[in-house]
Amino acid sequence: MAGRGVSPGAALLRSSRMFSMPAPIPAPPGDYSSATKHYSPTATINYPTHLTVTTTSSSRINGDWGFKRPFPLKTTTNTTYPLVRVRQVDSTEHVTDFQSASDHTITLQKYQELNLPISVPMQTGYNPLMQTSVFEESGDVTALNAEQKAELANKRWKFTGPWLAGMTDGDFNRFLEKEVRGKRSEFRAFLRENLAAEMTADQAQKAREAGETAEPPAISASDVTDEEFMDYIRELRQDRMALYSLVGRFLDLAPVDLDTEYRKVGTMAPDKPRVLDRGSPYGADGPPITHPSAGLSYLRTRNFQENHAIYGPQKHHPPVKARVLKPTHFKTGSFRPSIGVAGFVVNPVVKDTMFNALKGWRPSRFVKALHEIELEERGGSKLYVQPTMASVDSFGRICISIDEANPQSEVVQKEMVGEEKVFEQVVKEIETPEVPRNPMNASGSPGFSAPLGQRRLGNWRDGNARNYGF
Repeated sequence: MAGRGVSPGAALLRSSRMFSMPAPIPAPPGDYSSATKHYSPTATINYPTHLTVTTTSSSRINGDWGFKRPFPLKTTTNTTYPLVRVRQVDSTEHVTDFQSASDHTITLQKYQELNLPISVPMQTGYNPLMQTSVFEESGDVTALNAEQKAELANKRWKFTGPWLAGMTDGDFNRFLEKEVRGKRSEFRAFLRENLAAEMTADQAQKAREAGETAEPPAISASDVTDEEFMDYIRELRQDRMALYSLVGRFLDLAPVDLDTEYRKVGTMAPDKPRVLDRGSPYGADGPPITHPSAGLSYLRTRNFQENHAIYGPQKHHPPVKARVLKPTHFKTGSFRPSIGVAGFVVNPVVKDTMFNALKGWRPSRFVKALHEIELEERGGSKLYVQPTMASVDSFGRICISIDEANPQSEVVQKEMVGEEKVFEQVVKEIETPEVPRNPMNASGSPGFSAPLGQRRLGNWRDGNARNYGF
């Protein structure tokens, strides 16, 4: 049966963002190397693919979610938060295919409570001084000309071409057939222009060395002879560094970290100095599939102070309670524990911290939580950690780094959440017992005195950034 026609205004409203849902994005690619490993079919995927829909409490009781038919109350009212993702609005069975979306939505809320900005992935270990936000103007640019693309090749994240190191053999062959082979003449013209630019720069350098004041005329691509061009191609075949750079500029390929053998002098032409810049942060694992922030956080820095109601400005950010998912086990070769923070499996920093396996001098509570499975603890072993850095890899996974929590900050945070009544204990300790009026002090004269080492409650002052009020 043919659909009923609608007016142009109704058709416009139906296709607008106010009355329509965006198309789902592709699911994250699978790991080909994990075909023999067991993964739960209900595990949360790396990133959400569908829009999350919510409703008010009054509408939720009636099954009203803003769609053409109400949702069943038995399914939508047995969850804590009214969050669903709709896979298909109207299926062939005339039902709406939906499921709970609390996994990604609550994870987003928990991450935003960390107040942790997204940083550019680091090539080496964690260094807070080299931490760079993904919103810096040097790397967060997309509208570039040819010169800017070549200059910012190791900083930008968006490329027209693919990342060759992440392609399979079949994808690479199809890329050669469809995208590369038909651009032979364009690439030769690009090489001619590059050769003309190099010849112009060489002539200008020779003129400056000879002491000439006038600049020589620029050489155009049409002035390059066929013999000069063929000699230039033969030189490029022996200079892999220059050839890879030109091919990457022409196809706008994402950078790839080169092996050590390609950085040797034998791979470069003699008397041709090359400037080996620091590699791209996305050269090892590939550029991200979306913006490097992934829309998780729009903070550029974490350089702000937390203000406590009693203790004043804090030196450190509040630590976060983490769960030990897998403790250290020497027999299986697992020397680093797996720790979960805000719904993510985090990476402890590689340095002298309590997370290292051979730190026996650490407090017993840390050793037991990181090296043993505490079955008597509800929900498993827990400890306080300090998040330091977060980044998004090329597969859309969120990588969070953690460090040890400051002891004083941990005590203040435990008091804040009600785990320890630190302030009340301190006040009780400094209270002085009642003494009779006009007692005799140690010198034999009447006066007020208190036992040594005790302070009156009236002398209590709120803490500062140095003593945290203790």
